[in-house]
Amino acid sequence: MSTKAPSTIAKVTGILSGAAAITVIAILGYTTDHGSFAKGAIIGGAAVLIAMIVLWSGVGRSSTASRMASGQADERERHIFREAAADAGLAMFGAGVACAIWALFDAEAIGVAGIVLWTGLLTWGISMIVRLRRG
Repeated sequence: MSTKAPSTIAKVTGILSGAAAITVIAILGYTTDHGSFAKGAIIGGAAVLIAMIVLWSGVGRSSTASRMASGQADERERHIFREAAADAGLAMFGAGVACAIWALFDAEAIGVAGIVLWTGLLTWGISMIVRLRRG
């Protein structure tokens, strides 16, 4: 795995292709009368693009998040990321089992999926923060 930072051309290509994907998804959403889906794609996609630009711009060049986003994370940071992802996977597995049981009692599928996904995201974020603070 390379630890070199992505080139400027790769960064610009990534941002432009992300913007193109957001545009296509929004157009498809609006043309099929799924306006709220299209708005969500625009808002979520724009948030991701802004986060990419901030992390790649060098605002926090010495922060762990910017080193991970730029591909310059050291072995310790990669280990922390991997362990946090493992924690999230385990939490999502537990939430999936619990939600599968809940689904037997006529739970909404979107609610079940949301709980599993948010469990993973929050567990990953909390685990990253705790592991980074512990040293």
